[in-house]
Amino acid sequence: MGKYDIMQVCLNGHQITDRYASSPEFRQNFCEKCGAETITECQECGEKIRGNYDVDGVVSVGSSTDVPNYCHECGEPYPWTE
Repeated sequence: MGKYDIMQVCLNGHQITDRYASSPEFRQNFCEKCGAETITECQECGEKIRGNYDVDGVVSVGSSTDVPNYCHECGEPYPWTE
């Protein structure tokens, strides 16, 4: 069984990292593409944005998780959909 890491996304929808917890070296306070602030959780309910799904013993190379449009917990749209 696996678990989700956390995704960091800028307010305009650019993914910063889908491995926020496991690879802190990729964290950024602001987006290098557009300069917008970044978030790691739903601004409505506080649930962490789901990032890469890690499975023990399985190594994935070069994969990236799609940026979601809606929170999986409360269903509210993220800022980049508006």
